[in-house]
Amino acid sequence: MSARPDDPALGLPARREDARVAVLVCGAIVNEVRDLIARRGWTVDVHGLPASHHLYPKEIAPAVEAKLGELDGYERVVVVYGDCGTFGALDRVLERFEHAVRPSGPHCYEMMMGAREFAVNATRRPGTYFLTSWLVRNWEQAVLKGLGLDRYPDLKEVYFGNSTALVYLRREADPRLDAKAREIADYLGLELEVRDSRAGDLEERLAALVEPVPATSRKKGEACASKS
Repeated sequence: MSARPDDPALGLPARREDARVAVLVCGAIVNEVRDLIARRGWTVDVHGLPASHHLYPKEIAPAVEAKLGELDGYERVVVVYGDCGTFGALDRVLERFEHAVRPSGPHCYEMMMGAREFAVNATRRPGTYFLTSWLVRNWEQAVLKGLGLDRYPDLKEVYFGNSTALVYLRREADPRLDAKAREIADYLGLELEVRDSRAGDLEERLAALVEPVPATSRKKGEACASKS
């Protein structure tokens, strides 16, 4: 297994000759993806993109396009994003790279929670705000400072005024992060629900794209997002 996300401060990892598949993953869920790569024993190279794009969706498609241009030596690049608020821009990028695919789904929350549970929650509580372990850990820098709430606290109503529930998709139990999630709930004035995430549908969808599948048994693009 090769799972070394290339944080911008560290530079690109060296290419492994035995890795024919690369995984290009949002930094906001890179730890969850690394966990399942280790569990499945996949031989892949992992490349990361800044987690800050998670909060600024317009940056996702250009960043993915630039990175895919650097990863043309792989047979396949699995781009671990949903549409993630790009309104089809990411899929239009993938159309230009024959070796690039992404798992189906609107965003990481749906993948991590599971499509069925997410749909039920969306129907019952359409105003749910989701936290991941990364978002809890980086709340001050990414949200309070990143969205200007530290300077303009009145913006809280603008960003969160329609939120009616708070769900923490927890990677693993961590007393410090659990306490931080409760602090965030208090800040937002929402009741906290903690769900231990087991990658939901993410693992199954990635397995269909990463693991070797005979060409006769699967057409290109099955189990991944449509490129139409």
